[in-house]
This record gives sequence, C-alpha cells and structure tokens, in this order.
Amino acid sequence: TYASRLWCVMELFTFMAMSADSHRICVVPLAAGESEGARREARQQLLASFDRFDAAHARCFLPQDRAALLSVIESTLQLDEFNRWVRSVFRERSRRTSGASAVPVEPSEEPSQLLEPSEL
Repeated sequence: TYASRLWCVMELFTFMAMSADSHRICVVPLAAGESEGARREARQQLLASFDRFDAAHARCFLPQDRAALLSVIESTLQLDEFNRWVRSVFRERSRRTSGASAVPVEPSEEPSQLLEPSEL
C-alpha cells in the first residue's frame, strides 16, 4: 500500500515541507472486493495501515534508497515524530476526502497514477 512505500511518503513530506497547504492533499482509498462488505473491510484495513505507519518498516525497491531516505528523515525529525506526522496527515486527509465508502476496484486493476485533487 501507499503507506508501506517510503518514497511515496517522502513525496508527501517534501510537498508539506515546501509550505504546501494540507488541504491540497487528497487521500482516496481504493478497495478491491466483490461485495460492498468486502470493499468496506478492505477500506478499513487500508485506513488501519495508515494508523500503523512506521518509516522503519516502510520499503524501497533499492536498499540504498531506503537507507538514504531514512537518513534524510532522521536529519530533520526523530523517526517517531515523523511517524506521528505521517499518521496524522493520512488520518485527517482520508477522513476529509474519502467519504463513507471506498472506491470499488477490480482485484486485477492497479491505478497507474495518483490523481491531483483538481482532477477528481
């Protein structure tokens, strides 16, 4: 998921560090499932993954990227502060932008890119 990919979270952090307005962040949970109940469960799991975010467990394709990104984080904030910040952004923006139900996605579909809020 997005919360398990360190590069994705660093892009969010960089965006905010550039004094961007958090209201420009749009979190749209995509949930696979054949029924509304399955999609609801998938959405709950996704939102729970945001609440459990830990940069120490986030991944990068290249190990050297992961080490470099963690170094950048730790030069700016302590890791636990960064984790709390990421969790709070995910929590607030997913509540404000996701609505009551998840966007249904076929299990084989993967979004090719994240949409800008203006494109929604």
